[in-house]
Amino acid sequence: MALTPADKKEIENIVKKEIKSFLGEPTIKKYETELIKRLKKEISKGELRGDINDIIVNMMSEYYYLMWSKRNTWQNNLRNKK
Repeated sequence: MALTPADKKEIENIVKKEIKSFLGEPTIKKYETELIKRLKKEISKGELRGDINDIIVNMMSEYYYLMWSKRNTWQNNLRNKK
């Protein structure tokens, strides 16, 4: 079931109204700048510090797990460099 152009326009209007009511900004660019400004403010207060640390720890854990599981592909290249 495809969306008609009228349906798409209605969805677009609903999204715009939600963004405007959430941040009071009518355009996507203003929404983006307001969101970045709010994130900077929260980071400077230290409110997001724990969340950022959790994300970094999870990313590094996944990275090292991936490197360990794929070690056969890069291990030989390191041995050949000696």
